[in-house]
Amino acid sequence: MAKNGLRSIFGSNLKEITISTLDPIDDAVTGTRRARKKERTRREIFRTAMGLFAESGYDGVTIEDICRNASVAKATFFLHFENKAALLKDFNDEITQSLVERMAGQDGSAEEQLVLLQTAFREAWLANAPVMQKMLREFIDQPTVLAKAAAVNESIVDLVTQIVRRGQEKGELRSDIAPELAAISIVSTWSAIAAWWNENPHSSDDTASLQVIDLTLNGLKKRT
Repeated sequence: MAKNGLRSIFGSNLKEITISTLDPIDDAVTGTRRARKKERTRREIFRTAMGLFAESGYDGVTIEDICRNASVAKATFFLHFENKAALLKDFNDEITQSLVERMAGQDGSAEEQLVLLQTAFREAWLANAPVMQKMLREFIDQPTVLAKAAAVNESIVDLVTQIVRRGQEKGELRSDIAPELAAISIVSTWSAIAAWWNENPHSSDDTASLQVIDLTLNGLKKRT
């Protein structure tokens, strides 16, 4: 077999017939490269969009503006994002990834890590409040918002699941609740609070973040 992955077969008439074959290893490498390139393009679109939003506001930036500044075709934008509101997923993913790196090697309690996570999202939200308010409003107004919400919060749910599972293993949290279910419940509560903040942009009561954690872990039942 030739090094380039092409195999030649000669028929009875001595005419060369070339059949293309693909080396599985080459296929895997090529697939990985394509995936990395696709991810780089997605990140460039996201960061370009956020930069433009910071300069001109959410409503002042069109998809055409984003494509032009990111040097991508409009079709490429829609390959990665359905609309501007779909950038919300990457906003969540970026914060989650930074938190994963911050918590690496830390041995804090599950409650402490959940407070850190909630606080980080609150701070990121406030730092980008005008943009996030518009982006979240557009996201919520989509007719298929419930179906899309799971994908938008996927990275956050995965991280909270890990935190809950470690808390259960350390005896800090109840072990009779599936960590995935607990994570979905926690993130759903946070999403509801985010929607409330969106409708009350002047609210700056940081105690709300801590109350959400307390409510999630301890419920409403009065302790005796």
